[in-house]
Amino acid sequence: MTDVKIIRCTEPDELYRHYDGQSEPQGTYIELDLQQESLLADYDAEVGSGSPAAVRHGFERRYAIPVLTGEAANRVMEEIAPLAARMLADWEEIWDGNNMVARLGDDARAAEAEIEEHLGLGYGGKRIEFQGFGDGDLVGVWGVDGATNGYEAEEYGITAGTTSERLDEIAAKITGDLAECGESPVAVVHGLDEYLRGLRAELAEQSA
Repeated sequence: MTDVKIIRCTEPDELYRHYDGQSEPQGTYIELDLQQESLLADYDAEVGSGSPAAVRHGFERRYAIPVLTGEAANRVMEEIAPLAARMLADWEEIWDGNNMVARLGDDARAAEAEIEEHLGLGYGGKRIEFQGFGDGDLVGVWGVDGATNGYEAEEYGITAGTTSERLDEIAAKITGDLAECGESPVAVVHGLDEYLRGLRAELAEQSA
């Protein structure tokens, strides 16, 4: 059976990405690349419903997941690796009249169905709300209003001269405290960096 190479996540929150101007974080997925014989977890870099040609033509098989921590994503990829190996051993590249596409064999299709079942996916491989993952597997996503109290300048000694490096340390302290008090071991706060830099800018204006 063909071995599958797992490209592991190296950061706890690397699957979280929220682009400016978007109301929600980017979707996330586990991808089996039939040609590269690899599994990886990533966020969708495309805004909207577009997808790369390799996905449309079936060479890269994507399975929707919630925003998992890096540790949880690595664990899940290990769990489905034997099923992915069955898929790698049972597919071929064919011409469909318009493009070269990937065609799965019977066992590969059965293995893919087991992957979707293991991930708790709904009909057609679509993500459903919970998918059976616990809160400890998920990145805890907070809004600025829920993560701050309005007194951060006083609490952390932020002034007009506070460096960006110090603001990064403050952001890390805030998110670390949220992770300690929440059910997820990893927390992110959308807009926190901008909020802290806004406090510094306000203090700079006041002192000008």
